[in-house]
Amino acid sequence: MVTFTKAQNGEIELIKLTKRANNSNLPKVEIVDLKEELANGNRSIISNRLYEKIEENLKNKKQIILFLNRRGYSTFVMCRDCGYTLKCKRCNISLTYHEHTNTLKCHYCGYEINNVKTCPSCKSKNIKFFGTGTEKLENEINKIFPQATTIRMDIDTVTKKNSHETILNKFKNENIDILIGTQMVVKGHHFPNVNLVGVIAADGSLNIEDFRANERTFDLLTQVARKSRERIK
Repeated sequence: MVTFTKAQNGEIELIKLTKRANNSNLPKVEIVDLKEELANGNRSIISNRLYEKIEENLKNKKQIILFLNRRGYSTFVMCRDCGYTLKCKRCNISLTYHEHTNTLKCHYCGYEINNVKTCPSCKSKNIKFFGTGTEKLENEINKIFPQATTIRMDIDTVTKKNSHETILNKFKNENIDILIGTQMVVKGHHFPNVNLVGVIAADGSLNIEDFRANERTFDLLTQVARKSRERIK
């Protein structure tokens, strides 16, 4: 709201975008309450409604983007016996588990350690992984829709030169069914065959340590909505 407030006060000019390119219609947006899903027995990170829409679009040969602004496999690792959480020794924030490398990483400073099997505090082996990142989402999608082709785009998959463009070109030109990624998949790309965008844990970014969290979340979701004619959260 900082920029908008400046525009309201006349410090900068307010320019309004009143319609989409080529006069296309705004996408249909649906919001699914995962608390109700859980109450009805669905423990998956994919709501029943999103499952139905993915299945429908796969049958119709349409492409899908699944957006989750958390990379890695699990967002934090905790001992269930004493409650100890693995944190970065420099930043004091929770380390993220990456299944592919079996490591725990800090996404702020890059600190990295091997995955632990015993609690550093109480020596218990009751270590559990919590939260969901793009790695885990990709695994889940591959289990639920084994017939679908998927590709993932986040910081972990674009480490090589030109890998960003390579992934986008593969998705577009090889007609891969589902693109899974963080916010880098929603900015500045046009995929004419994408008919559905699913936002996983859409309210997660509201809880980041930023007084503009609401504004940044709105900005991200607005950009996501532009990618398709339909959007499920």
